[in-house]
Amino acid sequence: MDWTFGIALLIGFAPVFILMDLVLKKYTYPRVENPFFKDTTFFGMFTVGIVEGAIVVFAIGGLGLLDSQFSILLMIMMGLIELMAMVIVMNLRRFRGNSDSIFYGYGLGLGMAGGMGSGLAYLMLMGATSESEATSLEPYMIVVTILLSVSLALMLGSSGTNIGEGIARHAPMQFVMQAGVPLIAYNMLFATLPITGGFVYILILIAMVALGAFFFYKNLFVNLPRIIKEVLKMNGIKRDDIPKAK
Repeated sequence: MDWTFGIALLIGFAPVFILMDLVLKKYTYPRVENPFFKDTTFFGMFTVGIVEGAIVVFAIGGLGLLDSQFSILLMIMMGLIELMAMVIVMNLRRFRGNSDSIFYGYGLGLGMAGGMGSGLAYLMLMGATSESEATSLEPYMIVVTILLSVSLALMLGSSGTNIGEGIARHAPMQFVMQAGVPLIAYNMLFATLPITGGFVYILILIAMVALGAFFFYKNLFVNLPRIIKEVLKMNGIKRDDIPKAK
């Protein structure tokens, strides 16, 4: 059990920390002299996200959302709840109108992904090891949980960035809708997993990864530099060290 929990933590948080480094290293020291965000606030939001992610996993597992005949509808509602939970945390006066709020939304989303990824990985691996053919199922389940964790990190990191942008632009609900479309599509795919198996199961997970990767790349590599520039301009601030979009 202890090894299973450790493996689940690794699977849940490894993609999160890889994506964190991949994006943030361009916006903090030593790449830029004056970082675009505060580390302490970022990791504070990251921690809050972990707690929110753990609560979501408890709700999905404890309420049996994926086992219900209305699982797709319930997971659509869960996606909206996830986004509103981000808004509630981010909608503080200290975050409104500030360009660094975009990064704090990113941290919140990554934290939620880490909490959900590790929690779901633990439940899935424990379920596999409790079956009679555990030794043959375990490698397959590890691959499955890795794909699920990567997809969560990509999708929720992207969604959190949308929420952070909405707070920075004083238009949170507008960006909830923007983040909601891909997240709802993702959760609909997620809801179909229990009724599939084998090759189709893996195909759906790959589709979830691809969907998350598309919006992650769009938000964090293509749009982020432009968004930061626009929010800074809105506040009368000009910086010449904003990384270029890809």
